[in-house]
Amino acid sequence: MREYAQAQDFYQQALAIKIEFGDRFSQASTYHELGIVAQEMREYAQARDFYQQALSIFIEFGDRFSQASTYHELGRVAQEMREYAQARDFYQQALSIFIEFGDRYEQASTYGQLGLLAEAQEDYAEARTNLQKALEIYVEYEDEYSANIAREILEGLPD
Repeated sequence: MREYAQAQDFYQQALAIKIEFGDRFSQASTYHELGIVAQEMREYAQARDFYQQALSIFIEFGDRFSQASTYHELGRVAQEMREYAQARDFYQQALSIFIEFGDRYEQASTYGQLGLLAEAQEDYAEARTNLQKALEIYVEYEDEYSANIAREILEGLPD
């Protein structure tokens, strides 16, 4: 419903309870959600802090798979902040984990973000390569909506 302030309040309350009861592992998902809310509110520095807290806990508990989505979101935040080298590193970390776990569908999203990142840097060959990989996976999974978005972006790239 885009009621971000209320969502943030609820997540903060949930986090306080998890901290009170010492449920450190569950705190990670709440920090991740707080990162999403902050990102939606365009509070990128705060989003990055929340994602970093989530990532630290996922690493502490050895939850490698959950690290991937947090790396992906850190990449999106860095890209919004025009920290392109950092964004690329985060996306690459996410992608390597998705590949390690054989999660092809999530790979598509990260390839798509790498494509958009390359486009922002005017590296159109790299953008085309990554967006084409994303498109192929979306077609494989019959995700026509995402496939159409990838096609539109590919068609709009300069030669």
